[in-house]
Amino acid sequence: MNELHYLSEEHLLIFLVQLFVLIGGAKLMGSLFRRWGYPELAGEILVGIILGATVLGRMAPALYEALFPRELIQHNMLETMSWLGVLFLLLATGFEVSLSSVWKQGKAVLSIGVVGVIVPLVLGSLVFWWFPSEFWGPNANRLTFTLFLATAASISALSVIAKILHDLEVLKTDLGLTTLSAFVVNDLLGWMVFTLVLGLAAEDQAGLGSTIRVFVEMLLFGTVCLTVGSKFIGAVARALKRTSLPHPATTLSLIACLAILCGAITQWIGIHAILGFFLAGVMAGNTTEISERTREILSQMVHSIFVPLFFATIGIRIDFVSNFDLLLVGVFTAIAMGGKFIGAWLGALLARMSRADAFSTGIAFIPGGAMEIVIGMLALELGLIPENVFVAVVFATLSSSVLVGPMFAWSLKRRKPVGVANFLLPRRSVIPELKGTTRWDVIPELCASAAEAMENGNPEEIISAVRSREEVMGTALEKGVAVPHARLSRIKSPVIAFGRSQAGIDWDARDGRATHFVFLVLTPEREEGAQVQILAAIARLMVQPEIQDQLMTADSPEELHRKLRAALSSSSQHGRERL
Repeated sequence: MNELHYLSEEHLLIFLVQLFVLIGGAKLMGSLFRRWGYPELAGEILVGIILGATVLGRMAPALYEALFPRELIQHNMLETMSWLGVLFLLLATGFEVSLSSVWKQGKAVLSIGVVGVIVPLVLGSLVFWWFPSEFWGPNANRLTFTLFLATAASISALSVIAKILHDLEVLKTDLGLTTLSAFVVNDLLGWMVFTLVLGLAAEDQAGLGSTIRVFVEMLLFGTVCLTVGSKFIGAVARALKRTSLPHPATTLSLIACLAILCGAITQWIGIHAILGFFLAGVMAGNTTEISERTREILSQMVHSIFVPLFFATIGIRIDFVSNFDLLLVGVFTAIAMGGKFIGAWLGALLARMSRADAFSTGIAFIPGGAMEIVIGMLALELGLIPENVFVAVVFATLSSSVLVGPMFAWSLKRRKPVGVANFLLPRRSVIPELKGTTRWDVIPELCASAAEAMENGNPEEIISAVRSREEVMGTALEKGVAVPHARLSRIKSPVIAFGRSQAGIDWDARDGRATHFVFLVLTPEREEGAQVQILAAIARLMVQPEIQDQLMTADSPEELHRKLRAALSSSSQHGRERL
């Protein structure tokens, strides 16, 4: 047997050095980029470019060859770790897909998600169809090449915009919920189209009958996962919690095994394992038996180790200088960003969203993010595109991911400012000590208090609206704060009520902390962005420890109301300066 098939001590040493250099460098550079206000993946890819053929391979070829030798077993070890990064990235991405929010949001989400995919697909197809064959991969034809590029141009980055919504304190608003829910539709439709492309690409080798079989089996498996899958996983997780096994370690093992099994099934069917990992993430993310905190633990592990390694190895593989085509990069970037903006903007207008929210929604859809690169990497591996097209996809992803943050912040800043403190109801709507011990107890308590302080307030109507909104997406922020809210048809201007809990309430917050401060926010059914500004002002206010201390130590409803009103006034003013 050839010696290359044996793993030697030297192979292991080099592999460990590679992991140390790539993961350490990628996390360091990614952290710096995040501190500077740019997406981490840009820094992670940059590390690979510096250590790869683009920079180190040119400046110090001997060192480059020593660090990344061409030996097959050495290459395969790093390649395998990189693909693990891709697979677990898809698993973590699936956590963010909330199917219940899609069903409950209804027309608005479907309009934005569907139109947001169709427009860039059609626009991209009309342009990419005319690309000459020199841009095709060795296993592509005009149809598969066109559909792949159009699909890549239509995929948006849920994880990128989720972070931006979080950083700008608007993640829990209706705008944030609608945007994230529409991304779910975007992702699912994008993967369906990409599955079609994979089937068409394999048709020459497998035949039409085999391709139809793959589609039918994939459709059946996907339907099972997206319908009864979450209930089954929830039942298993519930049974495991009754055992003496350690938690959340056991639940994390369950999620990992589920992902591996689903990946093996989709690979066996004939579709890449990444789709199986994505479906596993969707199932795990849509059961209440697996807490948001447990999913966050696994997601942090994935983004701390596997994801940086994957993006760094992209730079190792490709020479970004020799494969850079300015015209190709410019055309693909324009189609990807412009098509997604127009599609989401039109979809939002068709859903009768306000013009301000529709404009912000269009901007939210422009980044390609990790999924665009993953699809590009897979297409490169399958021979659907050459390296210069992949480089164009990477540059379009980086450009859109860098630009979306400032552009989205500008879309919020251009809205007409509101005085948040003016919406705070009289002091009888401020509860110094909430009696409820769960969010479902606290919501009726606060709603009844708000109804009493409002003119013609209907407590049953308010409770029903707030509970329905809470069931779609939990409103717990970090740092012990929750912002339950709803839209009501009978009110003309926003109102805010407030409750404090010294003991703390379990609101299933992402950071695992108990909730001590609860803001009830009610807004008119049709308004031009006031809710976004109110919830952002509250979020900015309550991250300040001194403000929390002031509110926690207030002795009377009058003092609590006075301090809260003063703090909200300050937060509104500073917030617009920050944006």
